[in-house]
Amino acid sequence: MAYNAIFACGFNAFGQLSSESDKDIAEPKELVTFEHAVNTRLLFAGWSETTFYQHSKGRENGRIMRLGNTKIVQEAPLFDLTAGFGDHNGLLGVLSRKGGVAFTEENQVEAHTATADALSDEEAPGIAYLAVAGNGHVAVVLSSASSPRNSILEFKSFDKFRQWFDDEVNDLHGPSFSHTVRGRVAQLVANVTGFVCLTQEGNVYTWGDARHSSLGRSVTQTEAKSPGLVESLAGIRIKKIASDGWMTAALSEDGAAYLFGTGTPGTQHLLSCLQELDSTGAALVEIEQGGDPLDFLDVAVGDGHVVLLAHDGRVYAAGDNRNGQLGLGQKASSYIKDWREVIIPDGRRCGAVYAGPKSSFFQIVET
Repeated sequence: MAYNAIFACGFNAFGQLSSESDKDIAEPKELVTFEHAVNTRLLFAGWSETTFYQHSKGRENGRIMRLGNTKIVQEAPLFDLTAGFGDHNGLLGVLSRKGGVAFTEENQVEAHTATADALSDEEAPGIAYLAVAGNGHVAVVLSSASSPRNSILEFKSFDKFRQWFDDEVNDLHGPSFSHTVRGRVAQLVANVTGFVCLTQEGNVYTWGDARHSSLGRSVTQTEAKSPGLVESLAGIRIKKIASDGWMTAALSEDGAAYLFGTGTPGTQHLLSCLQELDSTGAALVEIEQGGDPLDFLDVAVGDGHVVLLAHDGRVYAAGDNRNGQLGLGQKASSYIKDWREVIIPDGRRCGAVYAGPKSSFFQIVET
């Protein structure tokens, strides 16, 4: 039988990492174990809630498990969930691989049904990617055949997005901004005041608040409010991006990890690799093991901290550790500027990493 579990550490005031107490967790602790599962993933990690998806063998749909401020287990309203989205209050909805969307309604996640105003179910707006920034803005890429996948709609609030989504034929409910990037969108993420987009060609675009080097690019050619290419990563084929707070990470196809932005604005704390970086650059993460530089499989970014998964299954972290989110133990400093290895209990090998604003998650899969 396969062993599939997620360990967690960090901010736990609402019991979202452990129902046994509301104290922060400073070392990786097993949070949830899945049995007979063919698909498991962390859908959403917020300030007050952690949401998981489990699809077990023999079941038509999977289950959604919500821990923390909301404690609910329900059948997933859509097949093959890929992501969740939310804000500081908790989960707002989930997305499926085929563009289906389900919204949280009175603590239950319910699939969207096309309104009478929509011409047909096929023309109702399927969602390929959706990200909610800390300032409330929402960015969306549609999955309908009539909408190009390099087009991004931006709304000034989630309520305005829902008004448009539920009544898209009404011109009064249109997006605040419409953006276009060169190439088909492959990933869309948000941070405190902006968005980061990855295209299938491996290019990274940023837009939003340009303070604290958070865009990683100049705003002279492309203004801050519009998607602009991160030139320092141009020519490097990026396969994954992660962002939160004022910091963004990019992982290349050949296993290199890059960072830009600022860890904790308003303090003297800054990761060592970012200290000499200018506002238009990206720092290469360099960690050596046995004299050789490590390659990386995965990366996650919280509000001031970063977690890296190396090819050998080891985990490294740095940044804000005031809530134990780096998983380095009770005696670790509140800020770690250089990379430290995170020890997973029982020597288990990590297969994926995730991060909430002040938490970290480590997925363990063994057969």
